[in-house]
Amino acid sequence: MKQEKNLVCYRFQCARYLTCALSGGTGCCLERDPEQQEVPDGACTKEKGYPYFRPGKEEDPVRAWMRGH
Repeated sequence: MKQEKNLVCYRFQCARYLTCALSGGTGCCLERDPEQQEVPDGACTKEKGYPYFRPGKEEDPVRAWMRGH
């Protein structure tokens, strides 16, 4: 797995998105930084054991409730 210093994830549908340190955004309007590389599509899934997951954010209870978690 390639680890990049400026790696960011925008996979909102991920069950771990709200608590992952790599999650990059909280709304529907995102301005992406061209200097950051995104986690490759399909590279960080439950089936693969979430290899890019980095704990680091507290889950926002309102957003969790809205997502049904």
